[in-house]
Amino acid sequence: MEKITYNLPQSLVAQFPAEQRDQCKLLYLKRASGELEEHVFTDIVHLLTDKHLLILNDTKVQKARLYGVGSQSGRRCEIFLVDKLTDQEWICLVRPGKKAKAGHRFYFSAREFCEVKEILADGSRRVLFSGATAEELMEKYGHMPLPPYIGRDDVALDRQMYQTVYAREGFSIAAPTAGLHFSEELFKKLEKKGVQTCSIRLDIGRGTFKMIESKHYEKHKMDMEEYWISEEAAAAVNTARSDGSKVVAVGTSAARALEGCFRKHGEIVAGHDDTDLFIFPGYEFKVVDAMITNFHLPASSLLAMLAAFAGKEAILSAYEFAIENKYRFYSYGDAMFVE
Repeated sequence: MEKITYNLPQSLVAQFPAEQRDQCKLLYLKRASGELEEHVFTDIVHLLTDKHLLILNDTKVQKARLYGVGSQSGRRCEIFLVDKLTDQEWICLVRPGKKAKAGHRFYFSAREFCEVKEILADGSRRVLFSGATAEELMEKYGHMPLPPYIGRDDVALDRQMYQTVYAREGFSIAAPTAGLHFSEELFKKLEKKGVQTCSIRLDIGRGTFKMIESKHYEKHKMDMEEYWISEEAAAAVNTARSDGSKVVAVGTSAARALEGCFRKHGEIVAGHDDTDLFIFPGYEFKVVDAMITNFHLPASSLLAMLAAFAGKEAILSAYEFAIENKYRFYSYGDAMFVE
């Protein structure tokens, strides 16, 4: 199948978060009829019942973007940590790449630096950190890894708003953005209404956002991503599936972990595993009954998943409606509830 795309005016790419997390727009798409309803996000309280189980991805976004000064060039370079090998050694993306050859060093202070040890086949670098662990350097000097379509440097506000209020642990280099709309006050209202919630974790890596370069989905290969499902979460999901409740994935990452687990085991089981599941039209969902999500990039794997869930025509129609009505797109943008 050919990849799905659409045209988006740049003016609709959200550059900053909403002033209040739960006050963004919410577009409600009913899969059965294709009907659309406009809401604000806090209305999710009225759209959910005690027969819904919300699955949250409680991964934590790390300040994975560092800036060092090259010892050879004296030029400032970006070192973006993506995969941990040891406490001191990581796979990184370095920009500009031509200034990051094997043996080159980049300094964060007089005694804290990293050295490029190897250039890998995909252009990433194996990097050795000295003077402090990479985690210590991220804590001292790191920047939030805002995606490239947010055309600005991160500010103090991003450390709060580019993180869900329920983030616990993990190493994600992008936020599970559907969860950014939930506030503590909103969770209290959901609990009062009897809406069930549980948390799993999938650490979001660069593979989730890797653009699909081939014309057809069948030729695209997803990177592996790790996920963790607790005994409590596995029991909650399996109980919901057996008693007729609806499993609501808050974000594509939660959906991918659940569906990836089911594909491997034929049920939801507790444990630490990984998945390279690529969901695109033609896939039959086994676990997820509804999804809360943001508006995704054209030709992305995230848009493909949403089209698989709701149907290509319904999703493109909803996106056209959102564009006409000036919804805000991508990470800091507005939300959809698809049921």
